[in-house]
Amino acid sequence: MGRGRYPARLKVAPPPPELVARYLHLWPGRELYLHPERFPLLSSPGLFGDTRPLELDIGCATGDLVLALARLHPTVNYVGVDVVGKPLWRAVERAAAAGLANVRFLQADARLVYRRIPDRALRAAYVHFPAPLLRNRQRNQLLISADLLVQMQRCLVPGGVLSVMTDHEALYGELMRLLPAAPGLRLVSPAAWSVTISELLKSHYHRRWEARGRQIWRAELVRASEP
Repeated sequence: MGRGRYPARLKVAPPPPELVARYLHLWPGRELYLHPERFPLLSSPGLFGDTRPLELDIGCATGDLVLALARLHPTVNYVGVDVVGKPLWRAVERAAAAGLANVRFLQADARLVYRRIPDRALRAAYVHFPAPLLRNRQRNQLLISADLLVQMQRCLVPGGVLSVMTDHEALYGELMRLLPAAPGLRLVSPAAWSVTISELLKSHYHRRWEARGRQIWRAELVRASEP
């Protein structure tokens, strides 16, 4: 999700219809809530028409992470989800410029998107630098939630990974507090992390908070064979 005024300051035009058709799916919240069956499954067959492994970036903003991963791994499919339009327009612009065929973007509420993800459809999911929203009145909007963990336990393949990064210690603490909600997800040590976040894969927010000297909190959860 966007944080601060960064998304509003982006100077980017809506993509032309042909690029929208190729890269961007618009899933309005009310319709997705009332009639989820009207939307394709969030899976490789549903969005790409193939059976390649699928990875999901929840709150992808301008798509820095999924675009870098899509370049590095052309035989893997990537989907970025965000509720804000402007960052996704920039992501589509960059995907088209790079000629990437293995990436798609959804403008949708990620909390409603989960119901369109089949069991064991994801090889990995990323929640990197979500908006903290730690005030009581905002807590139902948190991406880091018991529902996220329960859904990822269902949606990840055995051995699949949920990667979480934040610059907020309290949000990291919330994740640790919620872990018992999904006993099928196992916290692994840094030595076993599947993705090395090099400069190439750092998002706007990662670079921004790191440059300001903020501590980065990271966790990787692996889906066990039998939750």
